[in-house]
Amino acid sequence: MKMAQDDQVLFVDVREPIEIMFTGFTDVVDVNIPFLIANRSKWHPSKPNFAMEKNPNFEPAIARALQVRGLSKETPVILMCRSGGTRGAPSALALEGKGYSRVYVVVDGFEGGSIKEGPRKNWRLKDGWKNAGLPWSYKLNQEKMYFVK
Repeated sequence: MKMAQDDQVLFVDVREPIEIMFTGFTDVVDVNIPFLIANRSKWHPSKPNFAMEKNPNFEPAIARALQVRGLSKETPVILMCRSGGTRGAPSALALEGKGYSRVYVVVDGFEGGSIKEGPRKNWRLKDGWKNAGLPWSYKLNQEKMYFVK
């Protein structure tokens, strides 16, 4: 859809910028607007990492990204997270009831799913943007990254 309609679609990477820094990025996306942000002042109670909290600016930032491009809430918005469901689907639900009429999620996300067997067991090598041979790199486009103000 993005390739066919280019600037008539808003393609959003909803991952935390630090995650993107370590897993890679595709410059095909228009903008990075994280759905969840790591709170570096809180520890997750059951995981060995920082607590992740909903970005209170998520929907307003989507609206701004559309407006800056001269687009409306009727414009297709494509959301992509790491695996497709953990943040992709919830980020789409966060836009529900706010006037967005065409919201899509990249089902397998950027990295895809983990393989279940073999020497690379648990590596994210199944499906996803990276594994489909689509363009990506570890180089980030500063103009597209999310900055906390």
